[in-house]
Amino acid sequence: MTAVRRRILEAAAFAAFLLAAVLWAAGAFRTGLVEPGKAAPAETLPAPGATAVAERVRVPLEEEAVGTVRSRTRVAVAAQVMARILEVRADVGAAVAKGDLLLVLDDREALSRLARAREAVAASEAARTRAEQSRASAGARRDQARSAFERARTLLEKGAATAEEKEAAESESLQAEAAVAEAAASVALAEAQIQQAREFVEEASIALGYSRVSSPIDGVVVERRAEPGDLAVPGVPVLVVLDPRALRLEAEVREGLVGLLAPGVRLPVVLPGAGRTVEGTVAEIVPAADPATRAFEVRVRFEPPPGVYPGMFGRLRFPAGEREVVRVPAAAVVRVGQLRTVAAKGEGGWVRRLVATGADLGGGMVEVLSGLEGGEAVGLGPAR
Repeated sequence: MTAVRRRILEAAAFAAFLLAAVLWAAGAFRTGLVEPGKAAPAETLPAPGATAVAERVRVPLEEEAVGTVRSRTRVAVAAQVMARILEVRADVGAAVAKGDLLLVLDDREALSRLARAREAVAASEAARTRAEQSRASAGARRDQARSAFERARTLLEKGAATAEEKEAAESESLQAEAAVAEAAASVALAEAQIQQAREFVEEASIALGYSRVSSPIDGVVVERRAEPGDLAVPGVPVLVVLDPRALRLEAEVREGLVGLLAPGVRLPVVLPGAGRTVEGTVAEIVPAADPATRAFEVRVRFEPPPGVYPGMFGRLRFPAGEREVVRVPAAAVVRVGQLRTVAAKGEGGWVRRLVATGADLGGGMVEVLSGLEGGEAVGLGPAR
């Protein structure tokens, strides 16, 4: 019997639930609602203590382009010869001056080349000395042979010498002339070898200088990509140095707005990370858009305030014409939770209107996006 009674109670409870659901759907429990097609009567407010007029005005239209702060002077320091790195004398964050030694490379091969080149210079100079001595000796022989030939010719004319003696003297003179020419050629060859050897010395000296890599600018080391023992390869950066005092904002401006900018124009640069806004000058506009974003890179130079570093976020602001807005004093807008209202004067008196606000226009004025058309009287302060 108990089980039967429990089932009867469960069935009655289910029927009561269904009845309540039907009544709720029919609106039996909802009271005080406005019937469809009818407007709720507006609440009439007391007259405010002060009033203003919602104005429809034209204000400057301002656009923003986001970008990144970068250094205008950024140098990747790399070796010019392939050699083992012996020392890296700068860490990330280290301040360096132009000419400071940054890298020391293994210079044994360069020293060996320089020594060989110097030995070649010494050997060439010794060869030139011997060639000059030979030329002097050949010159003396030539002078003697010429004198003998002149004497034999004179004696032959007087009948005191034979034709054979004259021919022998002439042959000796010609051989002496040839010896002089050969000695002169040897001297010229030695001079050329000396010049070539000296060029080898200069090349070896330059290569030896490449084993010491110095900073090309005053700046700060921001990257270190190698350690002692690594192999330095020509053209592969080992350190990156930049000048933290020469900064610019590289902003992406969409193609429809880039025509509003030109080099030399001064514009505000907003630096949220430093909480500062500074004035910059448009220095360059890259004359090619990024195919992915359809934006142009605009580079704006500025004097960096304290706390601004390369890589920080920035925004570039620039005028883009005018727009028409409705504005009211900020004191006329009352905020209740997520809603914003104003007291506006209508035909039946003062009523509360919902509005959507936009940008702060400065001077205590705020933009009204919806809720007012312009020309309405709005209340300021509490009602009387």
